[in-house]
Amino acid sequence: MTLPTPNLLAILPQIIVVAAALLVLLVDAFLRSEESSGRALPWLSLAALVAAGVACVWLALQPGAPKAYDTMLVADDYAMIFSVVILIAGALSVLLAANTVPHISRESGAFYALLLLATAGMITMGAATDLIVVFLALEILSLALYILVGFNRDEPRSAEASLKYFLLGAFASAFFVFGVALVYGATGTTNLDGIAAALGMAATVPPLLYGGIALLIVGLGFKVALVPFHMWAPDAYQGAPTMVTAFMAAAVKAAGFAAFVRIFLAAFPAANDVWSWALAVLAAATMTLGNLAALRQTSLKRMLAYSSIAHAGYAAVGLVPGTAAGAASVLFYLLVYGFMTIGAFAVVLALERAGEDDVLRMQFAGLAERQPLLAAAMAVFMFSLAGVPPLAGFFAKFYVFAAAMDAGWGWLVLIGVLNSVLSAFYYLYITVQMYFEKAPAAAEGDTAQRGRAARTSPAPAAGGTAVAPALALSMGAIRAVLLITVFATVLIGLWPLPWTNWITQAAQAAFGG
Repeated sequence: MTLPTPNLLAILPQIIVVAAALLVLLVDAFLRSEESSGRALPWLSLAALVAAGVACVWLALQPGAPKAYDTMLVADDYAMIFSVVILIAGALSVLLAANTVPHISRESGAFYALLLLATAGMITMGAATDLIVVFLALEILSLALYILVGFNRDEPRSAEASLKYFLLGAFASAFFVFGVALVYGATGTTNLDGIAAALGMAATVPPLLYGGIALLIVGLGFKVALVPFHMWAPDAYQGAPTMVTAFMAAAVKAAGFAAFVRIFLAAFPAANDVWSWALAVLAAATMTLGNLAALRQTSLKRMLAYSSIAHAGYAAVGLVPGTAAGAASVLFYLLVYGFMTIGAFAVVLALERAGEDDVLRMQFAGLAERQPLLAAAMAVFMFSLAGVPPLAGFFAKFYVFAAAMDAGWGWLVLIGVLNSVLSAFYYLYITVQMYFEKAPAAAEGDTAQRGRAARTSPAPAAGGTAVAPALALSMGAIRAVLLITVFATVLIGLWPLPWTNWITQAAQAAFGG
């Protein structure tokens, strides 16, 4: 028996992120001053995520065959681009957390370490070529996120959201493991290429495999919040600290779909006729329910949560055909969606009041008069999420729908287009409020100075009430996030070709033309 010789370069991004998580804990332990650790830890985490992103780009540019870690992971271009999407979401979330974490907890080191560990699990999901590795990565990111969702221990909704997420997540993990067991029973292996080879040699698809595929859809469907596995998302998004919500909405969805694409296109092409119909039905239900529920919400975080569910449905439309073009459209969609949704949550964070973790839609009334730059940024995100050209959200939906249409899924594309029209009502309503409605009297009295003072006080004085927006556009970290996300949303929309070409080449190399 010969032991495998794993290639550590194939997991270089994971090594960097995990090492940074351990370093963050050490630095936090040795820096006794809470102020010193609060300044150092975000920059250390951000530097690690940037370094991991550079490692991903370097691996993608290497000539020859992609580097692999035995038969467990592969550092091909498709995995590296997905990893970059997740790392960008993590870096933007760190910037959002820099001014917020010290005011909700004294455990800043634990927060950044958990965020880094969750990121390591996410980038592993897209590179994994074995179902066991996918499960291990899934559990690493899940355990970290259960804690991050409930990180604000002074907020009852945060604890409730964490408990709901944990209980439902445990059930979803059990479904996934059971699905892996059934797939192993049907094919004799958990390696994705081995599964595809076993099915290729079989005269018929083993009936046991269909049960395994169904359970894998349940497990991964929970992570990306496909209907009817979405029940956790509205409560978890609303109860979690806003920077955690932004991270979950962008990065977790990208990681879940990365595993979805890798598993179903690499391992189950022989059963495409069955699982594609199952995913098509789920995609249609997810788009429709997400948009209908979002129309009724008064909480902006809850509205964005249901919007996130609807966008999971749009992304699933690209997965349905089971083609390389569909895989490329899913990756491009999640790249664009990450910038749009993190930017929208950055605006929510900028408008939150002291001691609160949410914003009501009425608080956007008259925002263009009070903070015109913030209103302009939110308008860009709302138009892009609605799919208005020439912003990036329009092209993301176009490529997803085009991939499905080319594969003969016209009825699903029609449902997607109708849902895009439906979503415009609640996205554009926010813009109408900002520019055409008068601000409430209380909001008119708010100023940026009072808002900054509110955020520096973790709680209102006894007998008092929370005052003014807790953050203002002048705060450097949030302003940086807004500038990056607005710039990316506009740039990718005006100049989509380089991004789509790179992603298409990566998908064709990974899954064939």
